[in-house]
Amino acid sequence: MPDADVTILTRTLGRPCLADAAASVAAQTVRPREWLVVDASGTGVAVPPAGDVAVRVVNTGARLPRSLAANVGLDRVAGARAMILDDDDLLLPDAVGLLSAALDARPEVRVAYGDVRVDSGGAPGPTRFAYDYSELLLLRRNLFPPNAAMFDMSLVRECGVRVDESLDWFEDWDLWIAMSAHTAVAHVAEDVAVHRLALSQSGIWTWASPDADPRIRRHKARVEARYADRRRDAEARHRALKSRALALRTEGREGEALSVWIAAAGSDPLDPEPPVAAARMLVAADRANDARALLESAVARMPRLPGLWAELARACEQAGEPALAAAARSRANAMVEAARARKA
Repeated sequence: MPDADVTILTRTLGRPCLADAAASVAAQTVRPREWLVVDASGTGVAVPPAGDVAVRVVNTGARLPRSLAANVGLDRVAGARAMILDDDDLLLPDAVGLLSAALDARPEVRVAYGDVRVDSGGAPGPTRFAYDYSELLLLRRNLFPPNAAMFDMSLVRECGVRVDESLDWFEDWDLWIAMSAHTAVAHVAEDVAVHRLALSQSGIWTWASPDADPRIRRHKARVEARYADRRRDAEARHRALKSRALALRTEGREGEALSVWIAAAGSDPLDPEPPVAAARMLVAADRANDARALLESAVARMPRLPGLWAELARACEQAGEPALAAAARSRANAMVEAARARKA
């Protein structure tokens, strides 16, 4: 019997890298129920074994675009939960175990995702996906590649969430946004997968380049337009939190203001104002160590903002950490000088 009622779903045209994906399925410390491989070539592919994990192959006899291949697979998933592993990507050995545990721990959560290392092969692009979750952030950008996440199949079977077959790019981003309308989402701050950008043939990372396929930008714009109202609502809620925090501070309700600032920091993890405001209140309340921890988390998310590093330096000084304060101040000053040099 498997250790977890999870189907790992892979779409493939039969590239040699499929063997690496198979090996990563076989290496799971918590064994999934099955590895479901959709033969998107329609002509028959040689699917390697995945250790003692059951392998099932789906072949419709026709060549399938990415999004249609995903839905063909979702229709045939046997597990109560699923993960999508493209044939050029890998799962780390604890992926099924970590994500299953996250979903088991919180019944209200039906999507959990972890951090992902990026193997770019030296090409330009992201080096890592490690974003804290917020609805607003997800509505602004894709937070994780497909192999980062595990989801409950009730979202497909009962809520009717599907992959948009009109999208050849950003269909995974669209899928996560659609699922997030029905469930809370959990972030597991541990590495669960490797995204092998060097093997990707989609060209999606070139979307902002003048030489990019214009269809990629159009598909991105389509996803953005589809959820524009939700994004505006989430942005309005974030602004309301900040306004509420300022009002509470003016009324002298320091504890409530601090709580709202911290909530605002979670609402938009890439807005520097809430962690700075909360940290200053913590320092004023003789909680410099808490302020330092909050700002260390903020600079990890937003390392290019010298103002955050300067705030961290002040918090470290108040916490009695002069060496850390000096390092943070040096970082802030170097960034300011670099910006001046660029302007000159």
